Amino acid sequence: MKAIDNIQHRFDAWAEKITDQLDKMSMRERVMVIFTTIFVVVAIVGSALWSTHKAAENQQKRLNELKDLVVWMQSNVVTMKPADDLSLTVPDKIQRVAQQQGLSIASQQVGEQFQIVGQHENYAVLANFLTQIAQMGVSIEKMELIKVDSQIKLTATVH
Repeated sequence: MKAIDNIQHRFDAWAEKITDQLDKMSMRERVMVIFTTIFVVVAIVGSALWSTHKAAENQQKRLNELKDLVVWMQSNVVTMKPADDLSLTVPDKIQRVAQQQGLSIASQQVGEQFQIVGQHENYAVLANFLTQIAQMGVSIEKMELIKVDSQIKLTATVH
């Protein structure tokens, strides 16, 4: 409380000093000083707000550029292949093709084979997925497509 009282006392002394100085001036000078003071305060506050606004606008622009970069990277990462596709394991090949198709595929190793399960509402997407993994050298041993509600469920055993 002592600090607040001290600040209040200083503020009152400052206000009294300003009032005394204004009382010594003519009416015209008093109006000009008050108007100029208000103008300067408004200009300072406006300048601070404007610079804050510009900084926020620049950050928003930077954020949008980074979002665009991330979207570009996500859309092109599946087309970027390592120098040697033979170095990819079967699960890696399956996941790469699934990402290209926008599918969520679960794979589980059973001995030397892998069982994959995935769903999509479009048969053509699942057929394209199977074609592409076959082109990457994955052998499809057994495959089953079952319609569940509005989705088509793919269950396959690959090697």
